[in-house]
Order: sequence, then C-alpha cells, then structure tokens
Amino acid sequence: MMIAARRLFKDVSDLPTIPAVVSKVVSQLENKLADPDEIADLILSDLVLAARVIRVVNSPLYHRKDQITSVKRALMLIGFKSVREMILTSYFVEGLKDKAQPFDMKMFWLHSFTVGAISRRIARIVNYPDIEKAYLVGILHDIGKVFLGHYCKDEYGRMLTGIRNTSITTHEAEYKYFGTTHSEVGLCLAQRWNFPAEYSDVISCHHSSEMAIADPLLTAIISLADFYNMSHVTADCVAQASIPGHSEENAWQTLTKLGIPLPSSLEHFLSDLDEVYETISGEADLLFDTMTA
Repeated sequence: MMIAARRLFKDVSDLPTIPAVVSKVVSQLENKLADPDEIADLILSDLVLAARVIRVVNSPLYHRKDQITSVKRALMLIGFKSVREMILTSYFVEGLKDKAQPFDMKMFWLHSFTVGAISRRIARIVNYPDIEKAYLVGILHDIGKVFLGHYCKDEYGRMLTGIRNTSITTHEAEYKYFGTTHSEVGLCLAQRWNFPAEYSDVISCHHSSEMAIADPLLTAIISLADFYNMSHVTADCVAQASIPGHSEENAWQTLTKLGIPLPSSLEHFLSDLDEVYETISGEADLLFDTMTA
C-alpha cells in the first residue's frame, strides 16, 4: 500500500509546503527551555502568523475577558504547547482550504477537530504526558483524505457516492479503489513535511494501532477517539461508523495495560464519553469558526 501511495505522489508538484518560519517556530515551541522573547520575535517576523496567534487567543475558545495584543503575553498565558497546536492547526486549515474536494471540507474539519478534542479528553483520562500533542495529532490524523480528495477528485467522489448510507468505511473503500488508503497517503505527507515520528506513526496507524512503534499509547488514544466520533456522524461526513475492529480492540488493550482505573469494557469506556460529546462538538464548531474567520 505504501508503494501505491508513493505512486500517487510521483507527478504532484503543487503540494503545500510549511513555511520555514512556521517550522522554526514549532521547533522552538517543542523546547520547554526556549526563550519566550526569541519565539515572540520569530512569530512577529511573519505578520500573518502573528495575526493568527492574536486572533485565536482572543477568540471565545479561551474565554478571556481582556484583549490580548502581545504575542509574548499570549505565549505566557496559554503556554508553548497550546501555541504550537494553534499555529499548526491554523496553517493546515488555511493552506488546504482552496483544495477543491468531492466532500464538504467543513464536515471534514469538524470531524478532525472533534477527534482532536476527544483525544485530549482520553489523554487526560489515561494520564498521557502531552495532552496538547494528542489534540493536535487527533486533528491531523485524516490529512491523507485531503490529498486523495483533491488529486484523485473524480474517482474519490465516485467512491464516496458508492458507499453513502452503507456500513462500508472510507478506509475500506479507499483500498478497493486505490490500492492504498488515507493512512499511507497521510504518512507520505507527514514525511514530506518532516513531522516528528510519533505524528507520522499516528497518521499511518490510526486504523491499525497494533502496528504503531513510535508511540503506541498516543496511537491508541487517537484510534479510539476516531472510532468514537465515526459512530456519531453520518455517512456524508467522509467517515462511516462500524463495529470495533482489531485496531480498536488493540488500542483498548494498550490502555488497560497502563494499570489505571478504567471502565470494565471498551463499550463502557466509549459510552462514558457520551456525557461530554455535546460539549466537545460545540468546541469543534467554535474552533472551525475561529480558524476560518
């Protein structure tokens, strides 16, 4: 499947690239000991990037009563990890919004943002050490669908029409139509953009969590969050619901091995998320409105 995915990339010359300043800022934000003044200056060197940070930190997402006008203050108030997530999320929404698709991009991003929010919730439950990373990678997990939808638009559109109102997942249909899936295509994109290994692992293995190497727990978290959200959306959202499969069962086993108190079964664990789903869906709507304003 990786060979088939790489063949799709062979003749593509207009893939979005991550600006050097964005890569440098994100790299600095990974360093807990980085100098906030240096990071603020770097962000300010790109006025569009600085404006995005200020816009998002003043949005209803952060429930602030006072107006934030300083990039450095934003860094200190919401933290390096939140700014890292904010910058990458806004970049991908902006960079991919003009890619014509056979599916509703708003529904795609709402699914992605909701998976991110559910991933963050699960990460807290299992004491994962970097909940913002879980949130960000949860948002990016399906990025391969954007490539397939744009560069294979007609065929992908026919595929989606063929599985509408069925129990067939996009992942299963992609393999039938293209000999590869958005997981392998997403890995190619992640490698092109020099994503960290654990990001690439999740993008590649969120439907096959047993294959994860770099960070099996992070992959398990996103795998379960993705499955849970797929069970709560309609077929038109380029994600169909299905019963838990080997990937989800493996992900659940990964969580149970942590030795922390958890519900008695995967079914109960997922049903417990129902209590916060409405709140999480509202957060996803808010994030989409903020990122596309």
